[in-house]
Amino acid sequence: MKLSAKRLMWIELSVWLLIVCITIVGIRIHRMNKLKELVTYQIFMPDVDGVIKGSPVKFMGVQVGYVDKVKILTDTVYLKIVITEKDIVLPKGSIATVEFNGMGGSKSLEIYPPTKESIASGNLINVQSPKRLHDSLGLLNDMFDKIDSIMNRMSVFSKETGVTDISKGIKIEGIEGNVGLVNDFIKEIGEYHEKRKNNK
Repeated sequence: MKLSAKRLMWIELSVWLLIVCITIVGIRIHRMNKLKELVTYQIFMPDVDGVIKGSPVKFMGVQVGYVDKVKILTDTVYLKIVITEKDIVLPKGSIATVEFNGMGGSKSLEIYPPTKESIASGNLINVQSPKRLHDSLGLLNDMFDKIDSIMNRMSVFSKETGVTDISKGIKIEGIEGNVGLVNDFIKEIGEYHEKRKNNK
């Protein structure tokens, strides 16, 4: 009786293990079949700027999938994206870039509809480098430098034409005061930008 009870216990344990194994294998096969049905795309980007596995993929602001794989190659980063929404096919010449997603600073892969230039390139998905805040500040600094240059030329022109005499501080037509205010504003912005750059 003792031997038969032990055998029955081992048989029952074996049956339960077999049931668990069959269930796990069945779930994995079901998931693999589901994944095979999903549309995937491969993108090579020069810079992913914080996109990781699982990051959302959005098409015109609507989430349509996720990033399945991120792998660094020699000079590019390979991304495999999975489109989970049915009946979503990315048009030829679509533009992919990295953008902020939410207040926490997480990133998403944004895909935009094609333009005439992107269609002409012949690529399925065209890649655009991500826009960083540092780049925007650099552009802003360049813009203020150009404005400062324009204002200096205006000041020299007004001196040469006799409209104002800035060296003596005499206003003839009221232009010099406006030019001076703009110059002061530009200099303050430039100094502020330089301080921020030095603090970094």
